[in-house]
Amino acid sequence: MKPVRTSARVARVVQMTDCHLGPTDEYCLAGVRTLNSFRETLATMLADPDVPDMVMVTGDISAHGTEAAYQTFSRHMDDSGLSYAWLPGNHDDFTLMLEGLRACPYWPVLELGDWRLISLNTAEPGKVEGRLSASELGFLDHTLEVEKGHPVLLFMHHPPADIGCHWLDRQQVANGAELEEILRAHGNVKAIFTGHVHQQGTHSFGGIPLYTTPSTCFQFTPNQRDFGVDTLPPGYRWIDLYEQGELATGVVWIEDTAEVVDTEVNGY
Repeated sequence: MKPVRTSARVARVVQMTDCHLGPTDEYCLAGVRTLNSFRETLATMLADPDVPDMVMVTGDISAHGTEAAYQTFSRHMDDSGLSYAWLPGNHDDFTLMLEGLRACPYWPVLELGDWRLISLNTAEPGKVEGRLSASELGFLDHTLEVEKGHPVLLFMHHPPADIGCHWLDRQQVANGAELEEILRAHGNVKAIFTGHVHQQGTHSFGGIPLYTTPSTCFQFTPNQRDFGVDTLPPGYRWIDLYEQGELATGVVWIEDTAEVVDTEVNGY
């Protein structure tokens, strides 16, 4: 049940993440046809009477950084009629994304009423773990100062803190301390939303709520030392924004998915 809010709702945002689309429509990962699970997720979202004002797609759109995957993603998102924005993950090729997603250019700052949505690029080419470059940190510092009178949501691919899985925690944003220093200096970021970990989670970073979001294809088993795939279905996160900087959020699972995950895989 959604909490009762005393202020008016400004907008609904949906976060989709870790689609891992392949170079062909039948591409499978951990037994899941990732395009089909992506389509199922979109269909569930569109069937909800509460259609989102903005969809934020937080990286790993492609499983292998292929142009075909970005074209497929762009075609389906454009056909949906939804407004959307995206950022890269460690499996993505940012240069190809900029070329292949021209219909929806990369926008690191978006406005929804009084709210500001900021996207950060935590991906380093050729690496699984995350890091924020000096230019990204500088951009964030400047933008938070410019938007100091507005509540802000921060979106990125890698989480900047431990989420309770040893193997995934080694892949978090390596220079999270620098990020925390900037966030504490400004105080207007109300929540952080990340992908990468294929899990629903609620954590804290620098005193700010940190939410991780399920993948549109398959989930990793939580609270594990080593790699493991869970039986949970695809999912996405809704975020309702209210006046006075209030928000509410939750996860929708695609319970009627046609996909069956292979929990015996040893990697991806």
